Amino acid sequence: MRGEHNSTSYDSAVSILFSLVVILYVIWVQAVADMESYRNMKMKDCLDFTPSVLYGWSFFLAPAGIFFSLLAGLLFLVVGRHIQIHH
Repeated sequence: MRGEHNSTSYDSAVSILFSLVVILYVIWVQAVADMESYRNMKMKDCLDFTPSVLYGWSFFLAPAGIFFSLLAGLLFLVVGRHIQIHH
């Protein structure tokens, strides 16, 4: 397979990585929506209810970390492809 390029495997890998990004975004949005519905449900029982959620720095930086992890995986695939084609 030296000198040949099989782009379908790399296209598949890229599509899987993109799908993971979309799935993680949907999970993130759903978690925020659940927090809002929980607050509304508690407000029906107790009008003085105020949720106190403390988010740490790691919670805020998690989406960026996920993005960079997927970017590192994509870079790994590109470097592997380059080595496979040229060696």
